Amino acid sequence: MKPMSIRMMMALLFVGTLGLSYGFVLLTIVLLEGQLQLLLPADLVPQVMNGIHTLFLFQVIAIGIVAAVLAIIAFFMLSSIVVVPLRKVLGVMAAFSERGERQPMPTSGMMPAEISTLAEVLTHYMDRVEAAHNKDTEISRVKSDFISTAAHQLRTPLTGIRWALEALEREGLSQEQQVLVKSAVDKSHDLVAIVGTLLDISSIESGKYKYTFAPVDMTQLVSEVTGDFTPLATQRKVSLNYAPSREQLPPVKADRDRIKWILNNLIENAIRYTPDGGSITVSTNRAAKQVQVRVRDTGIGIPETERGNIFERFFRAGNAITKENQGNGLGLYIARTIATDHGGDLDFVANTEGPGTTFILSFPIPS
Repeated sequence: MKPMSIRMMMALLFVGTLGLSYGFVLLTIVLLEGQLQLLLPADLVPQVMNGIHTLFLFQVIAIGIVAAVLAIIAFFMLSSIVVVPLRKVLGVMAAFSERGERQPMPTSGMMPAEISTLAEVLTHYMDRVEAAHNKDTEISRVKSDFISTAAHQLRTPLTGIRWALEALEREGLSQEQQVLVKSAVDKSHDLVAIVGTLLDISSIESGKYKYTFAPVDMTQLVSEVTGDFTPLATQRKVSLNYAPSREQLPPVKADRDRIKWILNNLIENAIRYTPDGGSITVSTNRAAKQVQVRVRDTGIGIPETERGNIFERFFRAGNAITKENQGNGLGLYIARTIATDHGGDLDFVANTEGPGTTFILSFPIPS
């Protein structure tokens, strides 16, 4: 039930008080009539009561007029001194909490002390929230700058190491040496990929992540990416299937390379965390004014207690760490950021039938 406003409470209080006053007058008449019947002769009682009824009628009218005048005065005083300032205070807090917009608190010598104190407390609260936000922003900026600098400093020597190892692979090495060099080359590729991911994070948080928007045929793109992962799925003994939409999907306005990156991440994760013999189904469909891509797996799933953190930076679920040691917990964070930058979203649901998870990537259909 919606709570009542102060004005409504005042109106109900007025009506209740007026009703009690009239009830008191009526009770007085009844009691007085009973007493007069005992004190006066029976033939005089009707005449006296008629006079008393007239007197009380004027009294009732006077009470109603006075009560109405007092209620109007009290209503306007309450509105100007209490309701209006309180609404302004609430408006300031709503603007701050919803849009982060800082507006001046109302000040008036006529405000009650309680509302004035409330305004002061809320002002101090906004100051503290703003200071904490500025501090967090500065810490985030320093971290982003550090990550960007470190990643740039690491990328050049890592690239040189990778080239040297790839050149060494072509030399005449023993089988044992070839295995060691191959392992080193793979690790160097992983390190270069991590550095690239860190640079992506830095670009995202600094607002420098660039997109090239153009019409993209999601049916064709999803089919292409799914086909690219078929060999890996076969190697992992996992069934990978693509189920295109039965209806023709309109193109979406997107950066094709960035969307392909998201799909690569989702399908690779699904393969990585699905046990042997499991299945992965990638499908496309149209829902309302969106084009959706669903990646459904029969993998290890996401624990209930960790679902709220799955899109946070550097977060990996406990069961994911147990199954696959590799991973930095940045892929889903970047993927959702790219999706929201496109006006879409990336979310997930636990499968209602059987184990596993379904990730849902959605993009708006251009009007």
